[in-house]
Amino acid sequence: MRKEAESVPSELHSSIEKVQEENEIETRNVKENVVIEEDKSSAEHLQGLFLYCSLFPEDFEFRKHELVQLWIAEGLDMKESEQETMEDAGIKHFNTLVSQGYFMCSRCDFKVGFDSVFSVPMYSPGNFFYKVNPVKLSVLETKSSDYFMAVNSKLDGASESTTQHLSFAYDDIDDMTFGAIPKFKNLRTLLLLSNRVSSIKRIPADLFLSLNFLTTLKLSRTLISGLPGSVGNVKPLRYLDVSYTPIRWLPESIGGLNILQTLKLRGCIHLSDLPRSMHRLTTLRHLDFDIIGQLDFMPAHLRNLTDLQTLSAFLVDQEDGRRIGELKNLNDLGGALRILRLENVLSKADAEEADLPSKKCLQRLDLHWTSLVVENIKLQEEILGSLRPHAGLRELQILFYNGTKLPAWLSSPSFSGLVVMTLFNCENCDLLPSIGQLPELKFLSIVQMNKVKEINQTFFRSTDDLIDKPVNAFPKLEILEFDIMLSLKEWKNVKEGDLPSLIKLSMESCPELVTLPSFSSLKCLKYMEVRQCQKLMSLDRNELPTSLESLIIRDCPELKEWSDKEGDQ
Repeated sequence: MRKEAESVPSELHSSIEKVQEENEIETRNVKENVVIEEDKSSAEHLQGLFLYCSLFPEDFEFRKHELVQLWIAEGLDMKESEQETMEDAGIKHFNTLVSQGYFMCSRCDFKVGFDSVFSVPMYSPGNFFYKVNPVKLSVLETKSSDYFMAVNSKLDGASESTTQHLSFAYDDIDDMTFGAIPKFKNLRTLLLLSNRVSSIKRIPADLFLSLNFLTTLKLSRTLISGLPGSVGNVKPLRYLDVSYTPIRWLPESIGGLNILQTLKLRGCIHLSDLPRSMHRLTTLRHLDFDIIGQLDFMPAHLRNLTDLQTLSAFLVDQEDGRRIGELKNLNDLGGALRILRLENVLSKADAEEADLPSKKCLQRLDLHWTSLVVENIKLQEEILGSLRPHAGLRELQILFYNGTKLPAWLSSPSFSGLVVMTLFNCENCDLLPSIGQLPELKFLSIVQMNKVKEINQTFFRSTDDLIDKPVNAFPKLEILEFDIMLSLKEWKNVKEGDLPSLIKLSMESCPELVTLPSFSSLKCLKYMEVRQCQKLMSLDRNELPTSLESLIIRDCPELKEWSDKEGDQ
């Protein structure tokens, strides 16, 4: 869909740098929203959370949300009020431990994944990885016999009667060691930890028959292909992580884990189905899984999972139990949610049942039809009109929509937090939406709207805005892309004061485009690209801003006049 950038200018990294600075501030103990209580009880409380990290080897990396989910699974006391969620409380305590030097930021991964809040890398906050500060940890290592980290398959020193939390910090475990694990009758935590792929290929079928108190099980980065059905006997289990394994199936007995909170399946590329019993996991809060890349259809009756906060996607079906209405009660969903196969929504009432306005924690929403032709265009317009999200959304994508017009809600300035918008392959729409009054929009990509013939003032402001006191359109837009606009002939004008923050403008694959307006008023414009606009006749150097640093023109054979600033043709 969106091409990889050939090179991203340093100025366009400003948002990334701001996020990096904020996280560096967090680690230097000057983050304003962190309040550190100095009383003894608070210090003991934080040490109790940090003690859990004595299970981690010195080079082990973890992300903030991963550790918080582990704390929650162990039932560690974190909430200070009934109003805050366990996750919010855990993040607050994690930030405090960072500020006090217990955790150190080790690296940041800016790659965009299936669950990224932003699809545009420069606006993504990235995934920060942390390590435990070994100096701080050395003070705590001898303070509790409940915690034991086994190195090189050695359980020497671990007490079978008192050890409750056990980790293995190596790449392989022999059958003898696995056979010893059930002797730890009070075991609550079992973590197999490695930053590399382990050679462990199987879990003994009888391992779970005697672990009656196990709440946390981490088997990630092993080579297991399945889990024994006996895992369903571990009723206290709250956290199960088999991410980045070649696992091919999960047993139906998982549905019996009736207090499971976190199920991590990220990177399980051979897993193409989830158990039919998933609907029984009514306490599940986090399903970490690339649903789009791996599932053909959703497990039925997910509406029962009312505590769910993490669900990367929902595949709409017309079958009962898999319709879009299954989202109705999932009002704690946060992060990114992609809703696919919207052509399977049967009616406007069906769409309204999803109740998207009530999902106020969502930050990114993708509304995705298939590329197949949909006959009832009017119905698709009603459906999209009924899928209005909450006003605090950060990113919106609409893809393969077959209606002839976009909904009125798209133009509402009440979307005061919307930063990124993508309109992709909305082929039947002949008018651009009036979205110039979105106050925080920074990135706008419009691709393959092949019936649009002109860019005019209705794109910048609605009819009401034209009548009322004029306001600058797109006040914070930094990047504007038009791509594969096969009928676009003219961009009429840009009013003085509009697009005051625009840094980069891209026009590509607009074969009918003849004229462009004057861009001389765009005082922040630095990078401009015009490609494959075969009928474009002129680009007057006097109509370009003095701020322009790079002009790229390619495959525009009719262009007779163009700026003499740096560029090529």
